[in-house]
Amino acid sequence: MATSSAPISRYKSLVNLVASVALSLLVIASNGSPPLNQARALVLDASAYLYVPIQWVETIFTIEKDYQELQQRHIKAQIEINKSKTILNENQRLRNMLGFKDEKSFNVTPANVLSDVGSHTMNSLTVDQGSLDGVALLAGVVDAKAQLVGKVVAVSPHTALVQLVNDKNFRVSVREMRTRDVGILSYTLKTGYIIQDVPKNAEVIAGDSVVTSGFSDIFPEHIFVGWVSDISPVIEDYVKSVRVNLATDFNRLEEVFILKKDD
Repeated sequence: MATSSAPISRYKSLVNLVASVALSLLVIASNGSPPLNQARALVLDASAYLYVPIQWVETIFTIEKDYQELQQRHIKAQIEINKSKTILNENQRLRNMLGFKDEKSFNVTPANVLSDVGSHTMNSLTVDQGSLDGVALLAGVVDAKAQLVGKVVAVSPHTALVQLVNDKNFRVSVREMRTRDVGILSYTLKTGYIIQDVPKNAEVIAGDSVVTSGFSDIFPEHIFVGWVSDISPVIEDYVKSVRVNLATDFNRLEEVFILKKDD
């Protein structure tokens, strides 16, 4: 019995190949015939019915995986928020113990950008909120990420003109976050954004974050400005200049937020 089955198993692959070729030739020869088309349609319909539950199961597993990842991110973000709240409360308690005045608080008025103007006189934009909406002259302006945009320099009942940070006459006091050094940020086409009059012993390095210092009635402290990109050599053995890459993208500004101090 074993002897008779040996030749069959030996040529099993060849038999399968011949059968496959014969079946393929039969299908090609019968292409377009009604029985073959009907069989093909039945196979396709069956495959479609089988694919729907398979896809549904795959979708469930994908959603479950995404949900678990979102849970992880949410928990981590909530921990960071709680940590920040704890630090803020502790800082406020210490300030009160030392007799410091409370920090100024601000509300915001959202405004749509109507137009932007770049000229030899001033880089500015016009927004659709004015004095009737509570906008005041010299109010600070930020974008949707609370990044520095500029300040209000003219107000009408329904619109306001905002001078941008990239205007050559704009100045703002800023602070380097890591070293806590303070300087004045300005802009020119030749130099870009520069923090001037930084002490020569300031250990500022590329990549450091820059925020508003709070030494102004226009901008509160900690409005994000940008990142340090380059440090110039020391000038006259006293001060040096720090080049900054601004965070705000003025080419994509569609709405801004105008700051209003609480009464």
